[in-house]
Amino acid sequence: MKNLIFLTCILASSVVLADRVILSPEEIVCLTLAHSPTLKGQEESIRAASARRHQADAGLMPQLDARGQALHFEGLENQALGPVSIPVIDNQFSASLGITQPLYTGGRVTRQKESTRLGEKAAHHARAAASSDLTLQTLTAYWQWSKALSRIEAFQAAVNRMQSLATDTRNLEKAGLATDNDRLSVDVALDQARLELDDAEQSADLSRIELATLTGRNFSTNEIPQKPVLQSADHQIQPLSKSLAIAYKQRPDLASLRLNTRGSEALVEAAKADDRPQLALIARVEEGRPNQRDFPPDTHWRDDALIGATVSWNLFDGGLTRARTAEAKARATREALQCQALEEAVVAQVRIAHLSLQHTLTRLQTSRHAEAGATRNLEVATDLWKNGTARHSDVMEAQSKLTTATARRIATEADVLIGQAVLQHATGGTP
Repeated sequence: MKNLIFLTCILASSVVLADRVILSPEEIVCLTLAHSPTLKGQEESIRAASARRHQADAGLMPQLDARGQALHFEGLENQALGPVSIPVIDNQFSASLGITQPLYTGGRVTRQKESTRLGEKAAHHARAAASSDLTLQTLTAYWQWSKALSRIEAFQAAVNRMQSLATDTRNLEKAGLATDNDRLSVDVALDQARLELDDAEQSADLSRIELATLTGRNFSTNEIPQKPVLQSADHQIQPLSKSLAIAYKQRPDLASLRLNTRGSEALVEAAKADDRPQLALIARVEEGRPNQRDFPPDTHWRDDALIGATVSWNLFDGGLTRARTAEAKARATREALQCQALEEAVVAQVRIAHLSLQHTLTRLQTSRHAEAGATRNLEVATDLWKNGTARHSDVMEAQSKLTTATARRIATEADVLIGQAVLQHATGGTP
């Protein structure tokens, strides 16, 4: 199944471009979810919760049992009871089949069934929450990787431009048209651009390592992520009130905790039921040699049958039931408080994600405008420098501004996609 998922992801999402393979975010997320030990552990938790539910369901089902025994006695003697002689039967055999049907348990089994049913639903929501967390972590690392590679392109272009400028400056210095200080200034700017390029390469390597850990797969150098491309719909954000309302309904971790809280409350009633009477219906058929219910016993096989009811009532257990009830109440109260804390945290997460995305979208428009201006500024400065009406420092400054503006625009576009994933995760959707 894992290999099938992997192949499906590859065929559906990979795009081969020249000698490079462009990996889509959907493919990387698919690989992460297929590999994750965390999700596999959650699936085992679901199986365990399902098994507990079946155990609780069995509490009200009839219980069928079979018994058999074969005994040999030594040293017994015949006994006389008046005119009746009770013979010794050295070899005794019996076999029986019985059924017990609980009729009333004080609500204990019913509440246990309710608790386990809620627990199974909570386990499914917990898995969904873990899947959402992994998806967000993967998308964040993916777009950080994309951001770093795009920054590498921008800084590599800056290095190339600075190297060209450095070559021109050295030629001008040899011709006596530039000073030694001019050449040193260009060299310093070139070194700075190389440092920025090195930082971007390090960021790309770190993101690649994180994705390799998440997916359980190493990525080759010819595998690259998509560049951050925004659609017109990416600039729209739904109102905060709507996001909060959706989060209250959709957050899987919140739903899981609410279900666990209800399950704990049901267990409080189940604990109290130990102080109530228990009623069960019993029926049994038995074949014995001798039959212990016949008097006097003889060596013939004889059968008997019974049907009846049993009632039990715990009148005193040294405070055991009271202590169990107190423990169940404390657990229920603790989970209710955890649920309240998570609800408050969800509100904060949605607010922060909503506000952050708004600011990022605003910054995106500014960064695009700044890059366009920096591009035009470099073109003008370069033309003036070639015509001898501007200093090389003007060109160097214009190149630096363009590199910074391009890097900021690229980073902001990736931040928009990350911000959208964070907001969608905060509201309980699939990033």
